[in-house]
Amino acid sequence: MRSDEVADLANFLRARIDEDEAAAQSVRPDTVEDTTGLKAQVLADVAAKRGVLRFVERMQQDAEHADFLVHGPAMIVLSATAFPLRHLAAAYAAHPDFRPEWEPTEEHTQPDPRLTPSGRA
Repeated sequence: MRSDEVADLANFLRARIDEDEAAAQSVRPDTVEDTTGLKAQVLADVAAKRGVLRFVERMQQDAEHADFLVHGPAMIVLSATAFPLRHLAAAYAAHPDFRPEWEPTEEHTQPDPRLTPSGRA
């Protein structure tokens, strides 16, 4: 995935996260069902996803750097961030702005047997 594609995916996620936050902030405690815990969970999820996106933004900035020692590693990290970003975006697959190419592929969903307890040497 190219850095501009990662940027598009990150921008899509940022917009969805903003929508999630706005929806959670609009929830008022209900006398029938206490929604305080759910609201706190959604807001914590929003904060966690924003942390990931801040990291991606930093790598995007570094990828534009003229020094190869900054640019090169940032480009590698950006290509690696496509994997988790695709999975975060998959939660919003029903959104009209979601692009089919962002859907995690079978390759992205299969665990590496070397990393499972039974696969370790």
